Amino acid sequence: MRRFALALVLLAAACTAGATAAEPDAPCRPAFVVPYSEQCDFEHHDVRRDASPKNVEAAYAACDRAQTEAGNCLSSKVKQLHVVALSALYRAVAEQADIAMFAGQYKTAEALLRERLSILDIAAREAKPGDPSVVAERAATQTDIANAIAGACTERAYLGGAPARGFAHDHRYKDLEKILVGQAAQYAACARLAANPAKRAYAEYVSLVALEESGRAAQAASDNGDAAKLFAACLSGAARSEKYASDNTKRYLAIVSGLCRGRMDGKYTVDQPRPLDREGESFKPLALPE
Repeated sequence: MRRFALALVLLAAACTAGATAAEPDAPCRPAFVVPYSEQCDFEHHDVRRDASPKNVEAAYAACDRAQTEAGNCLSSKVKQLHVVALSALYRAVAEQADIAMFAGQYKTAEALLRERLSILDIAAREAKPGDPSVVAERAATQTDIANAIAGACTERAYLGGAPARGFAHDHRYKDLEKILVGQAAQYAACARLAANPAKRAYAEYVSLVALEESGRAAQAASDNGDAAKLFAACLSGAARSEKYASDNTKRYLAIVSGLCRGRMDGKYTVDQPRPLDREGESFKPLALPE
C-alpha cells in the first residue's frame, strides 16, 4: 500500500467543486487540515522504520487527528478547501490502513481499506469521467483488501496451532505432528487468498515452516517414513514458491530448504521439543541451528 501519494495529487487536480458530505458535528478548521495531514505523513514514515507499539500508537493518533480535521472540512462550499480536505481524508485513511497492515492488525486494516473505497466513491463522483487515478486507486485498494484478508487468515491459523507447544513440552510427538500438518494446510489455504505472488509466496513459506516442524515431530516419534514425506513436501514446496517470491522471502525459503534437507540426511539432529521457532504472540522465521 504505497501507491496513494501520487494518485491523490492526480485526484485533487481532477476533482470539481461541490460539497458531498453532511454538515460536520464539529467546526471546520481549515488551518489545521494540512499540518495535521503532514503529521500523519511523518508518523506513518516513522512506523515503516520502527514498528514498535509506541510508534504505531503515535502514528494512529496523528492520522486519526488528520482524518477528523479533514472530515470536518469535507463539506466546505469552498472548492479549494473541499478538494484539499478530500485528499487529506483519503491520505489519512490510506496511511492508517498501511500502518495496520505493517503492524499485522489485519482486521483493522481491512475495515480501513473498505473506508478508503467509500472515499473513492466520493472522488469518483467528483472527478472527470474515466479519471485513471481513481480507477487505479480502486484496483489497488481491492488488492490490498485481499492481502488483508489473507493476513487475517494466517493469523487465525497461527493461533489455532497454540496447543503445539504443549504437545512438544509433554513429548506427545504424534499429536504435535498432526496439529502442525493441519496448520501447514491452513496456511497454504490462506496463501491462495493473497492478491499477488510475493504475498502468496510468503504465506507459503509460513506453511513450509509448519511442515518442517511436523517432520521434526515425526522424527522425534521415530516415524521416519512420515518424516521423509514431510521433508520432501517441504523441499518441493520451497522450490515452487521460490519462483515468484520476493528477495527477502527467497532467503527464508533457502533456510527452510536447508533445514528440511539437513533433517533428512542427518546433518541436523532431532531437537524436539525445541525450538518450535515461535516466541511471544507472533510468527518468526526459521533460523539454521548454531
